[in-house]
Amino acid sequence: MFKQIFSLFFIFSSTFGVFAQDFNPKYANEYLNLGVGADALGMGSAVVAQTSGDLAGVWNPAGLHYQQAPTEISGMHAAYFGGIVSQDHLGISRRMTASTVVALNMLRLGVDNIYNTTQLIDNNGNIDYSQLQQFNAADYAFIGSLSRPTRIRNLSMGFNAKILYRHIGDFAKAVGFGLDAGLQYRPKNNLNFGLMLRDATSTFSVWTYDLTPEMQATLLQTNNALPQNGVEQMLPRLILGAAGFLPIPSKKLKVGGELDFEVTTDGPRNTLLSGAVFSMDQKTGLYVNYDNKLSFRAGVSQWQYYTNLDLQKKLTVQPHMGVGLQLKQWQIDYAFTRLGLGNSAYFSHLFSFKWALGLVAK
Repeated sequence: MFKQIFSLFFIFSSTFGVFAQDFNPKYANEYLNLGVGADALGMGSAVVAQTSGDLAGVWNPAGLHYQQAPTEISGMHAAYFGGIVSQDHLGISRRMTASTVVALNMLRLGVDNIYNTTQLIDNNGNIDYSQLQQFNAADYAFIGSLSRPTRIRNLSMGFNAKILYRHIGDFAKAVGFGLDAGLQYRPKNNLNFGLMLRDATSTFSVWTYDLTPEMQATLLQTNNALPQNGVEQMLPRLILGAAGFLPIPSKKLKVGGELDFEVTTDGPRNTLLSGAVFSMDQKTGLYVNYDNKLSFRAGVSQWQYYTNLDLQKKLTVQPHMGVGLQLKQWQIDYAFTRLGLGNSAYFSHLFSFKWALGLVAK
């Protein structure tokens, strides 16, 4: 049954993407693709085939099935662009039965304390700093996930539903909804495979605006168009991944990695492979784990072409690295990653934790 449903999702989303890309903005709700967990981000987000536990509710809900503890709780904080943008995450997952695991992940990406300067200059052309007001612009996502095994041995499936809320001060807000579906295949060897259909039926956000008359007048006087209420859609994307580890003759040392291919359906992008409808990006991650206690990670992602100031076309990648420490039921992770293109890139620090409840201490 799941196979037929998943096939219908893919056929529908691919067909819809062909006709919808011309009237849907590229990178709508892009904050959902930043990801969570310093362990995953330290590997360049190449985790679709091996993710497990509560973070799998974001990366691939099929991985929830492989959660070891009865309950997991995780959190993350990240600061981007010199601390201007902050990202926070809180997740919890619970094994309800031997075959069913559910999770709830909550995300926030925001820029706080922005000055509203639309009323800074009065009708006489004078600057009046007393009219300055501050507001926040934030994006929220609430993701509920469920995972179960399939009738095929070592194959798990998962679904999630996303409820979105976005606001820009008191004068703009959006409410949205979307669905994801995923598979993970983990045979009894050193290879895992994953498939994630994100925004399977497109993720919708309905925007409404409530501008004061003064703000509308300022926008018109400065030759800006007034924003209109409307629907924003995030078109489907398919992520395929393969993960494995090397057969090193050591009981304490483990070396592995993952390779992911992400196919988008919103037309040409500045990626390695770009077409009229589909584009593909590559993500690669590596890790070295010692005694299941200390991990070192590295990855590359977002292979993109850009044009520099000399009008020369350049290829750039986003490097990632991180380290993790396992302390009985606690896992603490750090990642150092980069956002942006070329010389305008910014390096960011990310911290996350995971708490496994119910495991017997080793």
